[in-house]
Amino acid sequence: MTDWARDPTLDGAGNWFRFFLGPSPDDATESRVFDRVDDVGTTIAETLAVQLPAAELFYVSADMTDLARHAADTLTDYRLHPEDLPAQIGVMVYEHPPVEGTAAARHNAVSVVTWAPGRGGLWVHTWATTSPSQQGIVRIGRTLAQAPRDEVLARARTAAARDLPEPTPENRPSESDETAEQVADHVLATFLPHLERAPVPPSFAPPHGYEWCALTPMEFTEMEGWPDGVSEDESSRDSEARIAMQRTILATWLLMGQTLVRSEQMTAPRAAQRRIERLDPVLDPTVRYIDLRRARTEPSDRPDEDFGNGTREYRHRWIVRGHWRNQYYPSRNDHRPIWIDPHFAGPEDKPLLGGERVNVLRR
Repeated sequence: MTDWARDPTLDGAGNWFRFFLGPSPDDATESRVFDRVDDVGTTIAETLAVQLPAAELFYVSADMTDLARHAADTLTDYRLHPEDLPAQIGVMVYEHPPVEGTAAARHNAVSVVTWAPGRGGLWVHTWATTSPSQQGIVRIGRTLAQAPRDEVLARARTAAARDLPEPTPENRPSESDETAEQVADHVLATFLPHLERAPVPPSFAPPHGYEWCALTPMEFTEMEGWPDGVSEDESSRDSEARIAMQRTILATWLLMGQTLVRSEQMTAPRAAQRRIERLDPVLDPTVRYIDLRRARTEPSDRPDEDFGNGTREYRHRWIVRGHWRNQYYPSRNDHRPIWIDPHFAGPEDKPLLGGERVNVLRR
């Protein structure tokens, strides 16, 4: 990703963002972060070229990924503080995509998150592997990149002037060759604005294997979910899935600052270290592996004997579900959500409510 961000050729990040985003994306939110005079695509490419080489690397285990997604469902609106971040600049890779199965397929494959300071607060990027459904358009894009640009532009302008409908089973010609031509013309018409502002990137999808999905310029202010950001071709139906993704990232950061999470420093294998050194000797080959500690049955801040010290006498034990609790921190005169693991509550010698049910949690 660092190599791609620094690459000045047509296959580098600069040309990729010019082609797909351009100076003023249609769906970019106008705010104090970006306005209509900004060249958004160029700005994003230039900041990534500076930020990615300086990022700390994090790998989030499958168990930790699952907990973060579960905890995100009940995370209340929260004012993020800069000290909540595990690093000022970071790249975080989830072992598997944390929000699979959403209504918006675009977020299903997101498994990489990068962040760094930016105008307005914090810039958070999400990245996804290219899905099988996108392979067709990737092949078309690579074909367009090999053709003379003037010829591609001329055909795209002709196709756009015809105002062709999107190909469907109902309006496709009977001949397969004619169908292929119709599909190609529709793709060319769709990409005409992109073709007019930049050459087609030869790899079409970034060569490092992760496709950029969205940038959220996140401000350190009160928020519901996160503020709208810059994305590539996002429709209104994506909003719930996007917020679920963003809340999961936020939950991951908050959980990483708690004692139930184990952080282990790991170094890349020797062969990978040599590749990194050839790319840039300054790049750090270490990764922090983020996993869950061994499960416990009692929360550390409330032992069983506390239940006998009040005026109420409990006759049963019960299971407390995992939940967030607002913990006050005098050092910053504010509250911070902390995750309380599922645990048993009540006197140890009392029967368990719902004792006929067995819950097994394997980590």
